[in-house]
Amino acid sequence: MTPIVPSIAHDSGAPRPALQSWRTTTAIRVFALALATGTILGDRVLVETASLLVVLTLVAAATSLLEWMTRNRPMHWHTVAEAVAVTAFVTTTSSLAELGSYLAVPPIVAGVRHGLVTTLNVFLVSVLTLAATLATNPVENYLVRLGQGSPWLAIGLGVGLLASWQSRGTRHMAARQAPYDTAHQLMERIHRLASSGSLGLDSTTLAAELESAMRDATTCARVTVFVVEPDQSLRALNGADDVARLTAEISLPEHERTPGAAVVPLRGVQQTLGYCVLVGVPRWTVELNERALEVADEFAVRLDTAVLFDDVRSLATSEERNRIAREMHDGVAQEIVGLGYIVDEIESISPHRETRELAAQLRAEITRLVSEIRFSIFDLRHEVTDGRLSASLADYARAVSHASGLRVHLSLAESGPPLPPRTATEVLRVAQEAIGNVRKHARADNLWVALDSDGSMLELTIEDDGVGNAGPRERHWGLQTMRERAEGVGAHLNICPRPDGGTVVSLRSPAPHTREEGTADGHHRATG
Repeated sequence: MTPIVPSIAHDSGAPRPALQSWRTTTAIRVFALALATGTILGDRVLVETASLLVVLTLVAAATSLLEWMTRNRPMHWHTVAEAVAVTAFVTTTSSLAELGSYLAVPPIVAGVRHGLVTTLNVFLVSVLTLAATLATNPVENYLVRLGQGSPWLAIGLGVGLLASWQSRGTRHMAARQAPYDTAHQLMERIHRLASSGSLGLDSTTLAAELESAMRDATTCARVTVFVVEPDQSLRALNGADDVARLTAEISLPEHERTPGAAVVPLRGVQQTLGYCVLVGVPRWTVELNERALEVADEFAVRLDTAVLFDDVRSLATSEERNRIAREMHDGVAQEIVGLGYIVDEIESISPHRETRELAAQLRAEITRLVSEIRFSIFDLRHEVTDGRLSASLADYARAVSHASGLRVHLSLAESGPPLPPRTATEVLRVAQEAIGNVRKHARADNLWVALDSDGSMLELTIEDDGVGNAGPRERHWGLQTMRERAEGVGAHLNICPRPDGGTVVSLRSPAPHTREEGTADGHHRATG
């Protein structure tokens, strides 16, 4: 989904390109005025030219102000107008020699702000204005005055061409950096809001809030929230087993929809971000539609941002897990294997039986540690594939069975749409922790893994026939982490003894909203 990026104040200490170019052009004008003032003082004609210098200063100030007001959308006519006005004004005065330095300003400003083509155009306009002004106001020493103005125009052209070449590279670099700069600003703001707790950035939670608000506003029976994916497909954030049928409602004209069903778009600035499909609506009216749109507009951009943040968070988490796995494999695991070689050497050369026995015990412990590290690396790298939790659970359970000798019994029933990616990932991590506890501590022979999910609710059960007594231990955070993961996706975790010995770990999501009595497969209420 294409995110709607809000306007964000620039937080970096470095000035933006538009602001930097305005500062540069203002400095050029100030320098030209200072040069003209110095020439006037050197020629001792301050009294005669003071009023002309004031007028030129006002022109420079007005042009700089116009540039400031349009700094983020540069307009070429500002520079062209300045070239015509300044050239005509300076040429008609008797102080062309003293004020002529300002004739170089318009071409240089054009080079800084607009590039090569505008620089050449401004230079041509200045030359034509100079020639036309001198032609319409014939004075003595025509060639002398033309010679006084022409060098400054030539200097302006040369410096303007150099400035346009330099500014072109700067603009290209700024254009390349702009998407990253915008993304950085957005992520900084999201991070601040998420850290302060003032903005919810979990798509599942926001979808539930939107459903509740929509039901309160319209008195409908149920709401399914869809978001538009980058490939223009639709994904349900809180769907049930009839998601395919509700998806079809979106593309139907209003008069062809199932009685009692309504579709409310989640509108962004430039495109539709998703849809709310309502079922069980008594009667859809204009007033009801307006209230529903108000609720949808309130949630639209927040929900779109949450979906984007889910993707970013998932990518960052996956990359960090892979990085830790690489560090463990290339660092700790290799060093422990090296210790194993040293222990083998001690065992082989020691003449003392007790030393060899201790070395053999140490070697067995090192082998166990290497095996645990390999399991940890496997845990870190194992992800939900194809959006289906059952396939990933089956692969993981089989790998544990092959490595540990546990007899694993699977009962996996996953129907309906895939679970939201974050929910599926968190449930997989809970299962990994529970299965890992069985493998390491339970001394069990059998492991039962059962999953039942219809896309809107799920139940995960992991049982073993081991020694039981699964409870929190000092400086061990596995059970607490499992509970935190379950709470993070709105599920409940329960750990209890198994009647025939062992432990049962169960994770259940809350049941969906009960459908209204008298509805036909949840799509509309019976009305009188």
